Amino acid sequence: MKILLFTTTTLAANIGAADSFSVYNYRHSRAIKVSLRAAPEGMKWFVKTETFSKPYPEVKRHLEEHREWVRSLREDGTIKIASGYRVDENDKPGGGGLMIFAATDYAAAEKFVKGDPLISNECVNWQLNRWIPETGDINIE
Repeated sequence: MKILLFTTTTLAANIGAADSFSVYNYRHSRAIKVSLRAAPEGMKWFVKTETFSKPYPEVKRHLEEHREWVRSLREDGTIKIASGYRVDENDKPGGGGLMIFAATDYAAAEKFVKGDPLISNECVNWQLNRWIPETGDINIE
């Protein structure tokens, strides 16, 4: 199974031009530009959205495990990841996240998403959808 992953569980996205948006990392105070283009050959884009389903103190116990899961995906060299959380209009963490990634089909995408410790520990309500962007692949600069 091949997966390309971009999450916003520690980043907030601000939509910019039609084919790109800027992501600001609040933890490290730096911006990352993400350009959207066609999914890699043989793959399709998917979007997973989530909101906390448990009180934050219960979710917090699993956040480090979630971060380690994301780190391990980045370190294996086959997946590029931008990870972060959603924030509200006051830049306060919004209790959930967004993940954009490429997978071969819905079944592979669902299997991948279910590997997230926040999901396997039932900390979030989530929804998975195929996503068809108007323009290309995802590049992180």
